[in-house]
Amino acid sequence: MDDVRPTSFQGRLSRAVTGISFQLLALLSLAVLPIGVIAVWQSLAFSQDTRRSAETLLLGLTEESVTLERRLIAAGLQIDPTLIALAPMVGNNLAQCREELLRFIARHPVFQSVSFVPLDGVARCASDGLTRDLRIDGTHSRFLENPEPTVTRLGGSMAAVLRVLQPVRENGSLVGYLAFVLQSFVLPPVRNPAGIQNPSEVVLYSTNGTVLTSTLDFQGVADRLPADANTDHLLTRPDGYVEATDSSGTRSGFVKVTLIPDALFAIGIWPQDNSVSQIDQAWARAVVFPLITWLAGMATALFAARRLVIRPVKMLRDEMRRFALGQRNASIVLAPGAALEIQETVNTFNKLELIVARKEAALAVTAEGKLLLLREVHHRIKNNLQMISSIISIQRRKTDNPEIGRVLRSLQDRVLSIAIVDQSLYSNGDIEDVRADLLIGLIADRLASVNLEPGHAVQITTHFEVAMLHADQIGPLSLLANESITNALKYVGKPKNGPPTIDISLTWQGDLIHFCVVNTTGTVVRGAGGGTPGTQLGMDMIRAFGDQLAAECHSGLDPADDRFHLSAKFKPNGLVAVQSPAK
Repeated sequence: MDDVRPTSFQGRLSRAVTGISFQLLALLSLAVLPIGVIAVWQSLAFSQDTRRSAETLLLGLTEESVTLERRLIAAGLQIDPTLIALAPMVGNNLAQCREELLRFIARHPVFQSVSFVPLDGVARCASDGLTRDLRIDGTHSRFLENPEPTVTRLGGSMAAVLRVLQPVRENGSLVGYLAFVLQSFVLPPVRNPAGIQNPSEVVLYSTNGTVLTSTLDFQGVADRLPADANTDHLLTRPDGYVEATDSSGTRSGFVKVTLIPDALFAIGIWPQDNSVSQIDQAWARAVVFPLITWLAGMATALFAARRLVIRPVKMLRDEMRRFALGQRNASIVLAPGAALEIQETVNTFNKLELIVARKEAALAVTAEGKLLLLREVHHRIKNNLQMISSIISIQRRKTDNPEIGRVLRSLQDRVLSIAIVDQSLYSNGDIEDVRADLLIGLIADRLASVNLEPGHAVQITTHFEVAMLHADQIGPLSLLANESITNALKYVGKPKNGPPTIDISLTWQGDLIHFCVVNTTGTVVRGAGGGTPGTQLGMDMIRAFGDQLAAECHSGLDPADDRFHLSAKFKPNGLVAVQSPAK
């Protein structure tokens, strides 16, 4: 049947794809796809805008954390031009140079000291009167390589003592630089008022990457910086936010802020759960949430479709399948809430099933009556034929002419063969089809019992396979079998070797039925039917019955074994049973 469920994976997949559930989900998915794309696009755009806002906030908070320090360092980089112009003139007069620098310190208390350093690297003119050799720690050589305003840290000091170097030029040529030492200070720890997120640490860098100071332990700054990126890479990248892992394996957020262009930078170290990181982690929700919404919508739609359509349709399909197979069950009862159209369809089918069941019952009663009538007709025909056979038998016994007796015997056999057909029709449950194998077996037994005398030497073997034939074919076949077997009994002879034999078979050859009778030839057996000369009437009747069956008939003596073969092959036009050997 067309609705048999496939067993292969490909068949089940094809069935699922063509089902209502899959097609409904596919159509709904296409319907909501534009909305989902818009939702994802808007969510991603919102996440990006929010991330930019959060990154701007972290930049501002990082810069605000070192506002005071930035102002102090900027003060050293924005020196009074008068002092810078005066320093070269008074550099040779140490007393006057020191006096000018002291007046500058008095006006700028933010500085601890200031000194003029000529190109030889030895500062002899200083506000504190001390002579310093800046060549010792390499500060002087580094400045000469890049004579730009620079901020450095004084070595050997745990406190944040910073030194600002300002180049001094005369007529465009570098003649030295001023070294301003800021007052010693330590960056205060970052405050974290309730509800306000602040960096866990802020580190100040000079333009050459020198760590100036930190809000935490200055000595462990390198361990708290990214382990997979050096300071130069971190400072040369644009201002912004980046996530990285430090040497201890802790993942943190790092914010780079330019405090003074080309002079001072700040690196803010933020915990991993900062606002930017949270937004980065939440961006997936821009895709996951619409996906969950889509799945929920599809599940709801599928549940509704299964409840309102698919389940009732499957119930109706199963009931129609059972109805087609002849099973008459109670009416279909739908679950509450089924769609009105489904309810109307099911009610229509229930009414149709009820009407068909009533008509089938009425037809069954009528058919049973007709069947009984046909059986009675066949029974009476069989009785009438037996009565005719009895009349022929009485007439045959009263005749003195052997030839007339033989003709009457042959006529009686034919009448009884037809009677056997009608007996099979009324005794069988099916009045349209008859077991041809059983019928031929009955004809063969009757003819053998009538034509063979006790003590005969003829061996009769049969081989029949189950075959059902329509009543239109069973009549000609029974008469053909009667003539063929009668002919074999009449002319069976004893061969040179072995006993006389008759082989009768009804077998299948493909979609054809093959009926065959084979008898040995030789010395005619006494008591086996006569051996008198024939009139060819039997062969004419065999050919006539073969034509009625549209059969291919062959007869003749086989020189290979001196046996006479008579066969007929024809195609049944009625119902055919399973081809299996009869027991």
